[in-house]
Amino acid sequence: MTRSLSLEPSVGNHIIKRTRLGLIAAGITIITLAGCVGSCKVAEEAPAQRTVSEADALADFDAMWRIVNDTHFDTTFNGVDWQAVRDELRPQAADAQNRHEIRAVMNEALGRLGQSHFGIIPQAPSAPATPKASTSKASPPKASSSPDDAQSDDDNTSVSSTEIVIPDDSASDGQGDADTGIDVRIIDGQAVVSSVRDNSPAQHAGVQTGWILTKIRSSVIQDQLEELAESIDEDEIGIYGVSIVTSQLMGPEDSAIDLTFLDGDENEIQLEITREPMPGEFVKFGNLPPMSTHLDWSRLSATSQSGDPIEIGVIKFNIWMMPIASKFEKAMYELRDVDGLIIDLRGNPGGIGMLSSSISRFLMDKKGSLGTMKMRGAELKFNVEPVIVTTWGEPIDPFTGPLAILTDSGTASTSEVFAGGLQSLGRVQVFGTRSAGMALPAGMDKLPSGDVLLHAIADFVTSTGYQLEHGGVVPDHQIPLTREDLLKGIDSPKQAATQWIVESVAK
Repeated sequence: MTRSLSLEPSVGNHIIKRTRLGLIAAGITIITLAGCVGSCKVAEEAPAQRTVSEADALADFDAMWRIVNDTHFDTTFNGVDWQAVRDELRPQAADAQNRHEIRAVMNEALGRLGQSHFGIIPQAPSAPATPKASTSKASPPKASSSPDDAQSDDDNTSVSSTEIVIPDDSASDGQGDADTGIDVRIIDGQAVVSSVRDNSPAQHAGVQTGWILTKIRSSVIQDQLEELAESIDEDEIGIYGVSIVTSQLMGPEDSAIDLTFLDGDENEIQLEITREPMPGEFVKFGNLPPMSTHLDWSRLSATSQSGDPIEIGVIKFNIWMMPIASKFEKAMYELRDVDGLIIDLRGNPGGIGMLSSSISRFLMDKKGSLGTMKMRGAELKFNVEPVIVTTWGEPIDPFTGPLAILTDSGTASTSEVFAGGLQSLGRVQVFGTRSAGMALPAGMDKLPSGDVLLHAIADFVTSTGYQLEHGGVVPDHQIPLTREDLLKGIDSPKQAATQWIVESVAK
């Protein structure tokens, strides 16, 4: 057993259920809820052929239980009798017939803790592939391309006791790192296009914000979301619904996907869109799959009531990985003359936690702390030292103008540490909707089989003592996205943040 310990609150590409559903990826990635619910058929159970020995299954289970027992930051295990969990589930682990089943048992045990950043990441396959979700007993079902997948022991998935089969024409969906350029949000129970990336396949195909994505191939999105709603709380539909849709939109480079939309006049529009590689730089961290990192920055111009021009910088990035640090520094240097700044963290699920401190140094002109990571018997403060000079030797002052951060239900982990930490310091105004409330720092440990255990090793509280786990970052200005605004090309949280900056500068 090898250990890769990450003390950073973190998450990554996609997401699965936090508490009852067992696994929210920790360390630094969130794993995708794979594919189909709703219109897909439940596979009939087939006689299981044992492909893992009892000794090997128990080796993983016992290692998982021991690591959590030795490292969990709460010696009461969030009120759970961890020894009793072992006694109850170890016989099921011994009976596991394959890796799928032993992973399901371990995720069931981890799900009992009712906290984020606990779960199993299957060992990476020999060829790159997009990871799929592992779930506990109560999880939304995992999608697979055929009933045979339930018995295969060499794919990169773990499953619950229920298997769902994706229709044959979508077998490659979720199996690659290319995408369409569409972002969606769940609004009034529907998957609404919230943004379309510039120069993406979706933009070239004419997809507009505010359109409702109704079908991916023959799979009805509404059915998927309704089935998901049976497994999770109402306020969690946003983050997990987005994950289900996003995972299906991804696939191999140059592969085509059939999508059906409703436009602003409720007309049905069918498009075939060919996926292209995601922008940015792919990075590898520890035992986790490669992930794309990209940051965009821009300027927007506004005018005060007195007619004075106001320049506002906008920075958006998808994940907290090391390449983001240099990109953020360059963006801040290029935007050093702006009057106000908006940082868009919507849909950003986290990453390397200590980057929150290194990025905050561009935004604070005095020393401070975003908060404290509380481990078993130790604490680590996320201190911020204001920037003085760039990494290439150019003097630079911290930005001290009005600062707004945009959040939604997809804002998680390190993004929450950053936004919540600055909010507690009174440095920022937060616009949008409440963040995910998934902010536990985590470790990554390789189990005897090669699978990776993701497990929370600390709690995190802001400088005011506010606990981000479960509570999340509560915006100062609750501004939800609406389909009506999106159809008009209006991003209402961003618009509200812009107006606040204009008014703040004018004072």
